[in-house]
Amino acid sequence: MTGLDKETIGRRVAELRDGRGWSQEALAERLHVTRQTVSNWERGKTLVDVQSLAAMADELGCPLSELLGEEQVRAARQGTEAARRELAIVYVVLALLWVPAIALDLTERMSGTNLLWVWCALLVVCAPLAWRAWRLERDYDLRVTREVARFIETGELPAGDERPKGHRVLGLVGVVVIFLLVDALLDVFF
Repeated sequence: MTGLDKETIGRRVAELRDGRGWSQEALAERLHVTRQTVSNWERGKTLVDVQSLAAMADELGCPLSELLGEEQVRAARQGTEAARRELAIVYVVLALLWVPAIALDLTERMSGTNLLWVWCALLVVCAPLAWRAWRLERDYDLRVTREVARFIETGELPAGDERPKGHRVLGLVGVVVIFLLVDALLDVFF
């Protein structure tokens, strides 16, 4: 995204916070997030979501355009919407790939034929999709399935100190795919 990278926004947040004489803890408390979240924003590790930017502008007593500029506000909204659509598409495609995987497993078990090459093809298709989902979840700091679903549905990004540190959806997808692949390999060799 042109003009809207995590590092630039992080520097602007740090400059405005320092200009007010606030610590990271003070800003975090006002925004109802952790100090680590503010630190991640300022270091460019995670992108500040639009809702937190609006709250930050209110707390810092400056217009949102001072934090981002008018063009960047529009780009941030468009970027979040694009990420929502992309994440929804990735998960729909991954869900649709389960149908052939289950059918393939049943076919192998009933006919006794070895369809390892088809399993490998499914893995080649699923791996990049799962990787992209993980990257989007990480960029938007989505930690659990509930947060991913809420983001896809409403665009709402998680905030607050009491957030779970649970699994990501990718972990479940990966475990099942690996289990099925190992099962297919065991059928081949034993």
